[in-house]
Amino acid sequence: MISFFSKYRRIVFIVTVAIFLVGVFVGLGAYVFTGDSMGAVADVGGSKISYQRFSAQVNRAMASFKDSNTEVNEVLSRTVKQEIFREMVIEELLSQQGAKMGMLVPDFEVAVEVQNTPQFRENNAFSPRAYYQTVYNEFQMSPAEYEEWRKKARLASKFKQFVYTSVKVTPEEAAAYYVAKNKSLKGFEKERAKYTDELARDKFANLANYLLRQLTVRQEIKSYLEQREQGR
Repeated sequence: MISFFSKYRRIVFIVTVAIFLVGVFVGLGAYVFTGDSMGAVADVGGSKISYQRFSAQVNRAMASFKDSNTEVNEVLSRTVKQEIFREMVIEELLSQQGAKMGMLVPDFEVAVEVQNTPQFRENNAFSPRAYYQTVYNEFQMSPAEYEEWRKKARLASKFKQFVYTSVKVTPEEAAAYYVAKNKSLKGFEKERAKYTDELARDKFANLANYLLRQLTVRQEIKSYLEQREQGR
């Protein structure tokens, strides 16, 4: 399994929908496998995640693997499904937290995103025809459903950014981090910004993992993936 991830780490990262930290739930035991819920792949604190949207994202990811001439097998398929499932759960958790904090995503933000999405443009201009066609064919959604999803994704991203901006690195911490990496302070001033940013990202990852563990304790997460995959 380790060799598998080493071989496919980069392409999994590129293809799957990286909302937060890939694989952050590994080992948490956060999911409750429970009875059926019509049309849902999961229930996060009472909010259902559409199995249809999950399947569409998995299909797009697998198509990208095939287009890159990557061998598609059962192990890869299962891994992609697990990662996309986790990412969708994380997105739902983060958007719920953003909403609780009063964060908002104005309609115009989604409109700007839609109009600037390359798949929805023709001759360097937004094309309603391309938009409707792509949303239906690739995402299996109506435009209204797609825009609601993008609004939720942007809300999750805003909460993630809020968490990241709360991370502070003092000059002393940056210097100590540099010494731990390089055994001395020689060259520190020249690379201060680089190592400060690297430490900030490390601290953010630790804080993100902690927050997600807390959220999965407080929020019941029900998985219907097994039932959906078995056609029940």
